[in-house]
Amino acid sequence: MRNIITFTKPGNFDLWEQNCQPIGNGYMGASFFGGIAKEKIVLNEKTLWAGGPSESRPDYNSGIIEDSYKYVKQVQEHLYNGEYEKAVELLPHLTGATDGFGAYQLLCNMMLSFSNIDESLVTNYRRTLDMDNSLFTTEFTYQGAVHKREAFASYPANVICIKLSSDKPRRICVRLSLENTQCGEVTANEDTLLYKGALYDNGLRYCTVFRIENHGGELINGKDCVMVEHADEVIIYLTASTDYSDVYPTFRNGIDPEIPVRERIEAAIKKGYDELYKEHLEDYKELFDRVKVTLGEIKDDSIPCDELLEKYRNTPDRKIKNQLEMLYFQFGRYMLISSSRKGSLPANLQGVWNESNCPPWCCDYHINVNLQMNYWGAYNTNLAETVPPLVDFLDSMRPSGRKSAEAYYNIKSDEENPENGWIAHTQSTPFGWTAPGWDFYWGWSTAAVAWLMQNIYEYYEFTGDKEYFRERIYPIMRESVKFYTQWLTYDDKQKRLVSTPTYSPEHGPVTIGNTYEQSLIEQLYKDFLVSARALDCDKELYEKVKEQLKQLKPFSISEKTGLLKEWFEEDDENFDHSKTQKNHRHISHLMGLYPGKAIIEREPELMQAAVNTLNDRGDESTGWARAYKLNLWARVKDGGRAYSILQGLLKGCTFDNLFDFHPPFQLDGNFGGSAGIAEMLIQSHEEHIDLLPAVSPNWISGSFTGLCARNGFVVDLVWENYAPSSVTIKSNIGAKCRIKTNCSGVFCDGEEVESRNYDGITVFYTEPGKIYTLQF
Repeated sequence: MRNIITFTKPGNFDLWEQNCQPIGNGYMGASFFGGIAKEKIVLNEKTLWAGGPSESRPDYNSGIIEDSYKYVKQVQEHLYNGEYEKAVELLPHLTGATDGFGAYQLLCNMMLSFSNIDESLVTNYRRTLDMDNSLFTTEFTYQGAVHKREAFASYPANVICIKLSSDKPRRICVRLSLENTQCGEVTANEDTLLYKGALYDNGLRYCTVFRIENHGGELINGKDCVMVEHADEVIIYLTASTDYSDVYPTFRNGIDPEIPVRERIEAAIKKGYDELYKEHLEDYKELFDRVKVTLGEIKDDSIPCDELLEKYRNTPDRKIKNQLEMLYFQFGRYMLISSSRKGSLPANLQGVWNESNCPPWCCDYHINVNLQMNYWGAYNTNLAETVPPLVDFLDSMRPSGRKSAEAYYNIKSDEENPENGWIAHTQSTPFGWTAPGWDFYWGWSTAAVAWLMQNIYEYYEFTGDKEYFRERIYPIMRESVKFYTQWLTYDDKQKRLVSTPTYSPEHGPVTIGNTYEQSLIEQLYKDFLVSARALDCDKELYEKVKEQLKQLKPFSISEKTGLLKEWFEEDDENFDHSKTQKNHRHISHLMGLYPGKAIIEREPELMQAAVNTLNDRGDESTGWARAYKLNLWARVKDGGRAYSILQGLLKGCTFDNLFDFHPPFQLDGNFGGSAGIAEMLIQSHEEHIDLLPAVSPNWISGSFTGLCARNGFVVDLVWENYAPSSVTIKSNIGAKCRIKTNCSGVFCDGEEVESRNYDGITVFYTEPGKIYTLQF
């Protein structure tokens, strides 16, 4: 099946999140509508952010309010003494400032006007996002000529290229201009449009250069536009940059962005469109082509996407459903490749795409589920190369995170202990925002960093890259662990170590500890112990963590309901249930089921309590929350329920262009959806590979290639009647393979490999780079 998203009519410029089609290279994003006489292209550069340090904010402090820990201590005391109302009165002091938070900005709208085209006479129209080749195309026939407009975003060259062509000569008449610009200048000079300035809010300098390559036409300069008349072909090269740097506290690199921008444009012109596309395609396909998933027969891969969604919602056609589910899976992978590449910022709430200077939730980095979900599919769908931007981002947060640790938790880093603990809360920005939000009830999240540590630790679990782990990831984890070892306190009533005060996102009462925070810290501690042993370091901290781990006791089951408790006190008579929401979108107490590794088949009581909890919470929810439930039910290994959630995600929370909506548009649901489909097909969190653990009853036969398991394994599988018929496993690092299967033998290079089967788990040793075939 071709992975294409196609439409037979242009998109509505006013319905960006529903109609646009995106391309991106991690640094920049462009979204197209496929307009005919006029095309609107929404342009973004991912570091173009308002907020942060500036002349108007000389005392910018990442939102931190100093000495807040004094109020934290008082809240702790009131909660311990049962003085809930007194504790609540002080919660406004456990917040951060608002000034300087900022928002992700629109770079501009690039407008292409075609004066010689009458839209009413156009036929054979089609606009297509070709995910196999990372290319957007608009094509139509006008007055006997076929017009084609193509665009791609190159990561190697960091340029966006647009080619306008026709199969008949002198048919291209185009005017390039900009709308919705920031407070800068737009000037035209022969074949170049220069757009540069500085943001009003913070003085962040930006520059964009558009270079027009005219073939066979007449180039005309306007004051702030470039026109080409009667050309055979026109190519537009563009690139953008700012003087942002992730280095605390200035967050500026001191370089005029026009310098690197002009260098990139000149290099692009020298290579030319065809060579740039060849280079782009090679880079992109090395990532995208690694994985293919077939869930059954399809109807017709040329069906327009809006029609495909409509039929998916309203017809029982199995081929239609297979087709959309496969397309949706690959769309999540396409968007991750396009919005998160080494050297760029990580994917934000909308990846890299944004049409507004005041986007929902500032288009920020929400770290109480959203940023985490963006990267859930990075490993099992074979895109570990998209994770370094997240690692770099977290590393850049540490200096201000230490300031937050001191201000809110009285945990200080000094010359003797320069990396003594860092923390961040619910939301962050590229300017090191680590303070709590300006309202306690959504802004306080002490365990948010512990959760993020799972995302980056799994890089090591899946790839086995010990050198990168040692140099880039482990220091971030170690300092996070140091924070929690100093923050946790022993509660003699609960007989456990607790984080206090805690608030389970985003409902319920303020409590002394809760399952959300305790389980995330427990998982961090377990991962740290494995890491310290593997790297043979930090023995003193290792022993401290090992001792504290025994005292966390994060999980308990309600004797009244059989549910996994979200709050430890919820069975108490005086617990205020009026503050809780039965069907709340967050299911924060199930972190141990997914993405954690604590609630597993070997813990049947916890697993049953988790199932009871999922049933109690219900299936209906917002976009990202459905994606989360998809992964949770996959971990339960209930393929029927997981598939029902997937259908709800596609039917009720997906726009025609396949963007997930919360509402409004949030890309995390797309990323989580792709991760969940992979989780239905392969799991490896229980110390062995599990094939088809939650396969849908509707996916009777199918196949996949390139999905990943922990310990550096890449798996290809064909299944018939829900059972594997062909399995090959590539071992990237030579780890011991443990796989849940009753195969009759394991072969490598035509020879049988010694293997043993223990309680349904086949175990065999592997060599790096070798491919192993299981015989059934």
